[in-house]
Amino acid sequence: MKISFKKAFTLGVLAFVCHTAYGKTITYDTDLAVVGGGSVGLAAAVTGAEAGLHVIVLEKNPYLGGSSNFAEGLFAVESDYQRGKSYGLTKDQAYEHIMEYSHFNNNAALEREFVDESADNLRWLNKFGVEFNVVQISPKEPQTWHLIQTRQQWVHGAALVTALQTAAQKDGVKFMMRTPAQSLIYEKGRVSGVRAKDHKGNDVVINAKAVIIGTGGFGNSPEKINEWTHFDGKAFRPTLPLNKTGDGIQMGRDVGAAHEGETLMLHPGTQGKGIVPLGNIYTMTWQPANIWVNAHGDRFVDETVAFSFAHAGNAIGRQKDHYAWAIFDQAELDHAKNDGIDNGVGVLVPVMTKLSNIDNEIKNALAVNSESFKQANNIEQLAKEISVPVKNLKQAYESYNYAAKTHYDEAFNKDRVWLHPIDNGKLYAVKLMPYHFTSVGGLRINPKMEVVNTDDAPIKGLYAGGNDVAGLYSDTYTLWASGHAFGFATYSGRKAAQNAINEIKSGK
Repeated sequence: MKISFKKAFTLGVLAFVCHTAYGKTITYDTDLAVVGGGSVGLAAAVTGAEAGLHVIVLEKNPYLGGSSNFAEGLFAVESDYQRGKSYGLTKDQAYEHIMEYSHFNNNAALEREFVDESADNLRWLNKFGVEFNVVQISPKEPQTWHLIQTRQQWVHGAALVTALQTAAQKDGVKFMMRTPAQSLIYEKGRVSGVRAKDHKGNDVVINAKAVIIGTGGFGNSPEKINEWTHFDGKAFRPTLPLNKTGDGIQMGRDVGAAHEGETLMLHPGTQGKGIVPLGNIYTMTWQPANIWVNAHGDRFVDETVAFSFAHAGNAIGRQKDHYAWAIFDQAELDHAKNDGIDNGVGVLVPVMTKLSNIDNEIKNALAVNSESFKQANNIEQLAKEISVPVKNLKQAYESYNYAAKTHYDEAFNKDRVWLHPIDNGKLYAVKLMPYHFTSVGGLRINPKMEVVNTDDAPIKGLYAGGNDVAGLYSDTYTLWASGHAFGFATYSGRKAAQNAINEIKSGK
């Protein structure tokens, strides 16, 4: 067997290359290894590099940012942006509400520190040219959602990702793309590096003084959803195919990390023949003035739950076979076309967007006999189209219209503002399905972002953040604190790096 060794210095990182007849092993020695190049990893990398550490970031995809590229805003309270709008929500008020919403089934100390430091997190991002505009996402949430403003040609989360990427590259961070981490190096009671495989098939060994995990959860793995949650991985679909397969969580669990709280951040949506993703028909699944019925043809919820997408996903997901139908009439369709929608799909489809293409989309969906969109001249015909009992649907329809005309919904107490009669012209039905933006929950951590074992003792040298960690939510994402997950991702990356820096410099 022929073996040769090559030594190189790159960006302050020591690398050894070992050639064998069976392939190549590349070994790096560095200060900080970051697993995942999303907003957790980028924030951690920049923080580490600013402190003078040599940093390597492993990213399994050919691009950085992950789901952060598509996210829109960050949570913060008592921010400069809220102050500029004379908005008075306090940190204490926000913290108290978040804790009560989660029924105190979360890490109170971790949540408190994040809420208290959330405004400073935005100020840190401001240093890199990331600016925000605070808005109220819906009538049911406060003004905590800080939308990322367009920076050069970059919009939404991509503006934040590219800003941090630029800063990281300027400070000498080494990015290894298409190089998924496979396992942690765990020796003598501490994590001392990562093993990976690059896109050329080479084994990569990174010896590091600390490792930060930020791989974005497990939402693109139906197998992990089935194994780690109570959801059906086939019925509860991911919004985007982002290759999040629980790698970081699994690596932590493999070295004895405790875990908890694995669940999904649900939202309503639809798909099927003739349905355009995030198109006009899709957008109608988020509107509050529809009537929602399940597979039995029965109404099952106050439809203004659509304003809180995580709650709406819960309501739909618990129905028989995990679906429902949103029914609206010609008047509601005309309202969406001419006056604009009442509930936006985030800011991807903003409130008051006019659904100018919906007639064309309906024509196309009907032409291909879409299984997810139906049209009828009356309620009896619609019942047959969507395969629910005529008697049940007719009763639900008539009682709903009676409630609309008397301005009182005895069944579910729907706000009269959104209680519109559905009896004008043609009737339409679009299938409602539960989707998820991401998984939440995973590795158990302490407020220092140290991953802990089943005795709650820190695993030395191992940190984690973002959607790879637990302790932030109970069974449902806290949409009241709009932007919580994105805000926590950048915050936790910074916090993990700060504590790793302290550990490394102390020599412990």
